Amino acid sequence: MPTRTNKNLSKAVLIFAFLLLTGLALSGCSGITEPDPTIIPIEIQPTETSPAAKVEIFERYSVVGIARGSSLSVYKDPSADSPIVEQIPSFGTDIKPTGEVHLEGNSSWLLIDHKQTAGWVDLEFLAEQHGALPIDLIILGQQVLESLKTAQYSQLIPLIHPESCLRFSPYQYLNTDNRIICPSDLDIYTSSSEPFAWGQYDGTGKPIDLTFSEYHQEFVYDQDYQKPSVVGFNVEVSSGNSINNIQEIYPDGIMIEYHFPGIDPQYGGMDWRSLRLVFIPDNDQWYLVAIIHGEWTI
Repeated sequence: MPTRTNKNLSKAVLIFAFLLLTGLALSGCSGITEPDPTIIPIEIQPTETSPAAKVEIFERYSVVGIARGSSLSVYKDPSADSPIVEQIPSFGTDIKPTGEVHLEGNSSWLLIDHKQTAGWVDLEFLAEQHGALPIDLIILGQQVLESLKTAQYSQLIPLIHPESCLRFSPYQYLNTDNRIICPSDLDIYTSSSEPFAWGQYDGTGKPIDLTFSEYHQEFVYDQDYQKPSVVGFNVEVSSGNSINNIQEIYPDGIMIEYHFPGIDPQYGGMDWRSLRLVFIPDNDQWYLVAIIHGEWTI
């Protein structure tokens, strides 16, 4: 016959088992689980003050997008709130990087050395540089770009060669279809609402019949060439299968090319654009003789 002690022991065992099962059930309902050893940690992306990822650094740069007479500021730290340690003129070239690109807010900053002074500049105002030219030609190119950006062609009249005049070419290859306008006639074209023949469209062969304003928008200043990605000082920097025959037409000519390797990433560089300005010397003065638009051709 069971004793009172055995009854109490059996009751205790039942109570313990009940509590254990209840605890396990509650634990399962709370969603608490052991860590899954198969979970892959998420990669931490760079912060705004971290070195910028996938920004290619080139051997040397030229200042772009700075108005003539103004300067590009060099800062002690990668921030516009940092003290300015140097000023680079708008025609500055051969700027050499000495460090990585850093992101600060919406700006990319490049560590450079200029005249033995180290500092940071906003990468927005630098273009990859190829070749070299005298300062007066670089400034002349900037002067032309300022007039083209605002379509103020009257400002170009004193810069155009009086005899060679000014050639407008919609594509890189220069031919007899190009329209050539002399300084005395330029105002007539710019003020006219009549279409003119400018050549033929690449690929279709259809005539390019546009007003001067329409031609300017499509085949002259179709991008902001004051702030290009690449600048070629008497060096061809664009790609494509069109022949560059500038030297055949202008043996003494000097070319400045303002280039965008691509506009929309989805086209893989096939939508590149360029603007080439050609200058020739005459009596110790440089004159503008050609405005050449560049793009991918068939």
